[in-house]
Amino acid sequence: MMKSMTGYGVGVGEHDGVRATVEIRTLNHRHLDVRLSAPGGCSAAVAAVERAVRRRLVRGRVDVAIGIEGEAVERERMAAVVPAYRALERIRSELGVAAPIDLGAVFLAVTSAGVPAPGRAIFTQAVERATLAALDQVDEMRVAEGAALRELLLSLVDRMGELVASLGAAVRELRERLPERLRARTDLLAQSAALPALDQERLRQELAMLLDRADVTEESARLACHVEHLRATMRGEAPAGRRGDFLAQEMLREAGTLAAKAQDAVVSGLAADLRALAEQTREQLQNVE
Repeated sequence: MMKSMTGYGVGVGEHDGVRATVEIRTLNHRHLDVRLSAPGGCSAAVAAVERAVRRRLVRGRVDVAIGIEGEAVERERMAAVVPAYRALERIRSELGVAAPIDLGAVFLAVTSAGVPAPGRAIFTQAVERATLAALDQVDEMRVAEGAALRELLLSLVDRMGELVASLGAAVRELRERLPERLRARTDLLAQSAALPALDQERLRQELAMLLDRADVTEESARLACHVEHLRATMRGEAPAGRRGDFLAQEMLREAGTLAAKAQDAVVSGLAADLRALAEQTREQLQNVE
């Protein structure tokens, strides 16, 4: 099943008075790059979220934002304000500081420090539930976009297959025309320079070297194999992004080599069209998992 690397999902999880919200956005990336944003004091939950993401996703930039709210968390945060304020009062008294302690500042400092220790286990369970729900939405979106991408890629592969078949026919025709083309050129050279006709043995040697230099049979055969492998990759169940990109790169390389060796206008034109399609395929594969 082909999947896109673009997805979005929001999950909500509740557990013992804690409500966690997890928002996940995914974009194309060469590797799996997970970036998380969460309140302080939530290292266990963050680790659990990253494990869940890595189990479900293979490639892509993944941005995860974690939020928390609920009566249980607020009660624990409020309960943490009292001991903090009392500790500061003792310090103020011991130092003989006359200025009163700002209760609002204490409240802000304590509540912004993250989740109090007693609530972290509850928070982790709520976050895990929210993460699974968000990942389900992300996966649904990536599958839907992947199906559309596969249809587009298969159409590109079919067009490349047609071009490769035309290239094969053009290569065979070129090979048949080369001997006569060489003879015509050598005769023209001899006439224009008032030289005697080339020795037939020398002509055969030159012809053999030209045919060897211009032989693109192997390149044409490899292109046909790459097309079939690419088609099978698009239709397979395994992640197709990396393998497909490699095959498209190989097609670009083989088509360039073929055009350079053949030195024929028809073959070069077909090879240029093939390279353009292979480049389009690579661009689309950049967003495939």
